[in-house]
Amino acid sequence: MRTPDFLPPFDYTLAPFFRQWPAHPAGASAIALMIRLDNVALARQASDEGRPALDPLQEQLQGALPPAMLADPNFLRFLGHFMLRVMEQVGYELLQDEVPLPSHRQIILKSAAVYQRASEQAA
Repeated sequence: MRTPDFLPPFDYTLAPFFRQWPAHPAGASAIALMIRLDNVALARQASDEGRPALDPLQEQLQGALPPAMLADPNFLRFLGHFMLRVMEQVGYELLQDEVPLPSHRQIILKSAAVYQRASEQAA
């Protein structure tokens, strides 16, 4: 899958402790995975169904990233913050943060954010 051209450079001034992650191999791998068009489509579909956007990407993230990174709470926050930026770029707004995932879906995350199309919230 190709990487979408719609994503602008990520602004780390909003969250300075995230600055280290894009240059880190695990951060770069996570970013590449999260912006693939097929994965953006999975995140959008999950959001349209009222599920957390990162939920359908958990298995891929688990397979692509070292366990130590997935145990780092700051890295997990980075994943969530980056997904927020991706979802904003495709026309979604944060609906609710820290939505608990069902126990059978707590693969790397215990909770995640749910989004909805921006136009729906305005209506």
